[in-house]
Amino acid sequence: MSKMRKSSKSVNKRLGIILLVEFLVLIGLIAGYAWYYFNHAVGLMQIDETAKEEIDVSDAVTETMEVTYTTFALFGLDTREVGANLTSSGVAHSDAVILVSVNNETKEIRMCSVYRDCFMEIASNTPTTQKFTHAYLLGGPTCSVETLNRNLDLNIKDYVAVDFRALTKAIDALGGVTIDVKSNEITNLNKNIEEQVAVTGIPSEGVWSAGEQTLNGTQATAYARIRKVGNGDFERTQRQRAVISAMIDKAKQSDLATLNEVVTEVFPLVATNITKTQILDLAADLLEYEMGDSMGFPSANRTPTLGSKGSVVVPANLISNVEYLHEFLYPEDKAYAPSDEVKRISDAIMNETGVPDEFSEKHTTEEKTQTKSK
Repeated sequence: MSKMRKSSKSVNKRLGIILLVEFLVLIGLIAGYAWYYFNHAVGLMQIDETAKEEIDVSDAVTETMEVTYTTFALFGLDTREVGANLTSSGVAHSDAVILVSVNNETKEIRMCSVYRDCFMEIASNTPTTQKFTHAYLLGGPTCSVETLNRNLDLNIKDYVAVDFRALTKAIDALGGVTIDVKSNEITNLNKNIEEQVAVTGIPSEGVWSAGEQTLNGTQATAYARIRKVGNGDFERTQRQRAVISAMIDKAKQSDLATLNEVVTEVFPLVATNITKTQILDLAADLLEYEMGDSMGFPSANRTPTLGSKGSVVVPANLISNVEYLHEFLYPEDKAYAPSDEVKRISDAIMNETGVPDEFSEKHTTEEKTQTKSK
């Protein structure tokens, strides 16, 4: 009996070792596939390998801005060319620009749309004042990011750029997004849908009734591009932020199969300089992120027409608007003070446009809270 018990223990021990080895092999295979899949997914994107150290940031960057927060720039491009290189200059204007501030401790996300016609000093070899939308066409993503850093005292080094075809496919892969469509938006929405179908070749029905409803990719993209309803580009940026917030909410509720479809369909249409390590860190915390308030920049402004430069959105004035922007994006940062560069640009814009400082008269807190996540 003693020999039988010893034999039985020996067999069980060997069996346990075999099961442990098989389990470790299985974990290794899963981890290996996950790493292969991750590298495959990232490899689908257009990767901008420009050294981030070469991107100029503001001298006014504080320790809180660097440690507590991470700031990204999102560019929605108006290119109609399939397969265009989104990391280069001369490809497209940035039709939508959104600053994304992520609180690394609380995981709160705040968004600020920079109006496409915002009058800034473009960060080129020969600086010139122009609509911000021209920066991407003139110097690609690096020029656009440096223009934001120079005019707004920011330390952005990371960006994501997409064309509107990518936005459409991402929303379709997520199964659509919930948007509250207003009755006065329907006519222009359907005109935009017709244009979207003609450009992308992705078919879609129109939207025929107002109210909260699920929009497909073409419909939601067309909604985000409505410009001739309400207060022009100001309200359009609110719609863009509403669509992105709805996408984030939908992604957090989606299963792996859905997210895989998003990756397969959308990543080939995305350009970025975000590293693999950063992407892994962001993905690991996906379910912890919470959407906070959003706003538009500049919150106090005038919209004159400046000869050949056309109708522009002029900060009134730049210094006050930038101070308010920092209060919004970085509420825990009490050390920020406008840089000499921002003061110089502010004076130059006032001298060129004649737009005075109207911040105290025109500024309200309503701009912050018009678009919130549900």
